[in-house]
Amino acid sequence: MKGRDLLADISRQFLKDNKVYRYRTKKVDDMTDDEVVQNCHFYYEENNLHDEWLAYREKREAEHRYCSYLQEYIDEGLCTDLQMITGDYIKSTALPEIKIDKEKCTECCEKCIYCWSHN
Repeated sequence: MKGRDLLADISRQFLKDNKVYRYRTKKVDDMTDDEVVQNCHFYYEENNLHDEWLAYREKREAEHRYCSYLQEYIDEGLCTDLQMITGDYIKSTALPEIKIDKEKCTECCEKCIYCWSHN
């Protein structure tokens, strides 16, 4: 998930958590990523929810990590799976939707701050 996609997903979820399913006559589910980010901004500003938005966004962003191998934000579970593949704990076929170059993935994981070897 790219950075802008992540922000759009967080914005959509923030609106839904605040029971906003339609904003300015348009359904949240029908909005483009740019529209939902912009309308979420309008919503939290109009309703004095700026601090709540910042806390919510920070919490949700912490649930994702930037993966230099996939070059996108991923959740902790996928990060763990990639590390398990590079450490030979599971086979790369465990993630059939991702074509994994094990050597390159291992190199990226070893440099990553989230890698087990750094903890």
